[in-house]
Amino acid sequence: MTQITEIINHAGRWLEQQQDKESRGWGERRGSHVNVLNTAEAMIALIDSGICNAGSSSMRGAAEFLLKHQTLDGQDAGSWPREITSEDGEIIDIPDLVRTSYAIQALIKAGKGIDEHPVRLALIWLLARRNENTKGWSYAQGKPDALMPTCFALTVLLDAYDAYPGAYQSQISESLQHLVETYYNDGGDEVRGSFGEPGPLQGIYTLYAALVLQSARNNHLSRYLEQEKQAIEWLLRNPDKAIRLQEEWVEIDQKTKSTDGQSGGYGFMVMADTLLMKLLLGSENLDDKKSALAHEAMHSLKDKIDENTGAFYGPRLFSWATAKALSALIVLQKHAGTEYPDLPARAPESRIESTGWKIGPVIIGFAMLLSGLGFYLMIIEKFSLLAFSFFVVMMLAALLAYGAIGEKTFKELLSSSLEGFSKK
Repeated sequence: MTQITEIINHAGRWLEQQQDKESRGWGERRGSHVNVLNTAEAMIALIDSGICNAGSSSMRGAAEFLLKHQTLDGQDAGSWPREITSEDGEIIDIPDLVRTSYAIQALIKAGKGIDEHPVRLALIWLLARRNENTKGWSYAQGKPDALMPTCFALTVLLDAYDAYPGAYQSQISESLQHLVETYYNDGGDEVRGSFGEPGPLQGIYTLYAALVLQSARNNHLSRYLEQEKQAIEWLLRNPDKAIRLQEEWVEIDQKTKSTDGQSGGYGFMVMADTLLMKLLLGSENLDDKKSALAHEAMHSLKDKIDENTGAFYGPRLFSWATAKALSALIVLQKHAGTEYPDLPARAPESRIESTGWKIGPVIIGFAMLLSGLGFYLMIIEKFSLLAFSFFVVMMLAALLAYGAIGEKTFKELLSSSLEGFSKK
């Protein structure tokens, strides 16, 4: 199963079948706890892919599920909460910016207008959570703003603007400026173009920020074309950081403790390969679409397909993973379908695997021979200090050589040596 249209249809049909018949929502997989986040993710993917029409019975039922779980009273009216069970056994609803963001997007795609009461109430809550001094957002009320919640909120406002041109334009412009001024790195080559602090999540932060800038540009709202370009260039220079599966910790309430002793927070898994596909294949630069990193992202996603169902998985088949994959495949089909009618197969390894002896096993064999000889000399009591020093040096040299040469063949080593000599 390699054709993009075929993959989208199979994955979409599988995802549609996971909808709970009674509640009309989605859980991580059929039979698991139905929740707002998985429902919103599934709705967005199914509507965008054309598998389900916005006005279909399944999408109307899903929209009703979301509306039933929206908070309607109090200071957090308009938001969607995360339910946790406290240490006292009490069910507590904690307003969640991530769930609220996805729910708003899903309802807009399902045809709910931004002036309709539930959506308008949700957007009012979202903007009320914005830090009026910085124009950024945080996961938890009263906490300093952070890059990821700012990206989630901006994505919602950009979706609202896309559906209703002119909506929230001033708020979008203010928060885009904050995103770039606060989180964009303009230092040395190592960080230039990236977003957020250096660390394990730097690739994810840069991906989310670049996607926000790309969306703003597509809506003719961005003044940050150079930052978007440099963010992509940083990702291309740092492929390992860019494509690594990561988890963002969402801390929505530090005071509340659940029955498992955890605070009112949760992990949000990020499939970096799907984000890379959306960013690179949605780029206006043809070289980005054809880049090795774009190919690797597609290979990574292809490796996650379950051939029997068409669904996508981590260790198991998940609705959220399939929804994320669908969203990326839609971008591929829309923006690079002529370049990639099929998911590309992995290119053969650049080094020759089948011809010639590999050096690594020879080095290991040599090290084992040294060890055996050293053991023999110890038995016959001829292991002098000079011999001991010789064996230590040779063993260290063997280990260093193995680390430097790895799994190269003799032919590859000779070729690279000659190439290096010719460059001198």
